[in-house]
Amino acid sequence: MGYRCLVCYMTLGYPNDEEFIEFINKSQKEGCDIYEIGIPTKYAKYDGPTIRRSYKKVFDEKIDFIDLLKKLPNIKKLIALTYLEDQINDFDSFLNIIRDKFNGVLLPDLLIDYLDYLDYYHKKINEFGLKNVIFTTPTFPDKLISKVSEMSGEFLYYGLRPTTGIELPISPDALVSRVRGIVNNKLIVGFGLSLNDIKNVLKAGADGIAIGSAFIQRIETNGIDYAIDLVRELRGILDEFK
Repeated sequence: MGYRCLVCYMTLGYPNDEEFIEFINKSQKEGCDIYEIGIPTKYAKYDGPTIRRSYKKVFDEKIDFIDLLKKLPNIKKLIALTYLEDQINDFDSFLNIIRDKFNGVLLPDLLIDYLDYLDYYHKKINEFGLKNVIFTTPTFPDKLISKVSEMSGEFLYYGLRPTTGIELPISPDALVSRVRGIVNNKLIVGFGLSLNDIKNVLKAGADGIAIGSAFIQRIETNGIDYAIDLVRELRGILDEFK
């Protein structure tokens, strides 16, 4: 299948503004291809406890998020992850703020809570020169997954579990094998992936993986360089499947 993609999630400003930029710069050199930058929210409905803690941490740090966005390195593929519920009252202003640095937006609640407005928000995102990176799960009907896979910019994000960073007993390879046949796009798999899961989903046809909670856990325990070690390890695993 060729080159496999590593999508790295990090919460904007975590664990502080300097180390956040350090993680981005170092991980880019070690093989991260695309970044999901989580815009902190107090209502992270579909995020697990690790990412929720990262949101609390940056709120406690009282980081100026707009200023930090301006300091982001110029990266070809940078996706803003935010909840539509947070931005819905002034969505145009949000898109206008991020359009200079980001090339895409991922709204995890779009299909779950705002499905009837999918076409409207898809068009709105595109009007600002951004790509709508769409999040799906195994609970969505095949017909919907197939439809949005063709709409989704960069890739289709397929979350295997109900929330981030939580391992539950499922068969990742079986889920990916089934959905691979209906996805006409790059298929990126995430949500609670163990190292064994990663190898299984790649064998089953995933074009890459998205990792986030594992980086934050490593930063919590041993700092930025420990998280960078994981980026390096993941890049090695992905390169085995070229």
